Amino acid sequence: MTSSVLKLARLGLIAGLGLSPSLGLSLPALAGGAGTYAVKGNNGEKGTDYTGTLVITQTSKDTFKLSWNIGGDKYDGFAVGDARILAASFVSDGSSGAALLVDDEAGGYKSIWAFKGETKLGVEMITPKK
Repeated sequence: MTSSVLKLARLGLIAGLGLSPSLGLSLPALAGGAGTYAVKGNNGEKGTDYTGTLVITQTSKDTFKLSWNIGGDKYDGFAVGDARILAASFVSDGSSGAALLVDDEAGGYKSIWAFKGETKLGVEMITPKK
C-alpha cells in the first residue's frame, strides 16, 4: 500500500471514497451517465406503479438529453450535472416537471420527480439495461 493511501486512511477519507485499505483498493460503481436504463417507478400514490425505459445522451461535458418511454408515453428532458447527480426538467403532452437523479453506486440512479403544479412526488429506480 502506498504512503498516500495510508495517509488517506488515517484521515478517514478512504471510507468516504468506498476504498478499503485492508482489502486493497476498490472503487465504488458509479452511475454510467450516457446509456439505456430500465425504469421502475411510482406516481406518488398507491397502485400507480409503472415500468419503462430511459435513454440518457450526453450533449456536452455537463449537459444531458433524457428520453423516457413509460407505457408508450414519451417524456423528453434536459439535465445538467456530472453523471452522478442530474437536475432535470421534462415535458410530455403539454405537461412539464422537474426531476433529480442521484447515482445509487450500483451503476444506476434513484430519482424523485414531480409535475409542475402538483404536490405529489414520484420516485424511480433506474438500472442499466444489459
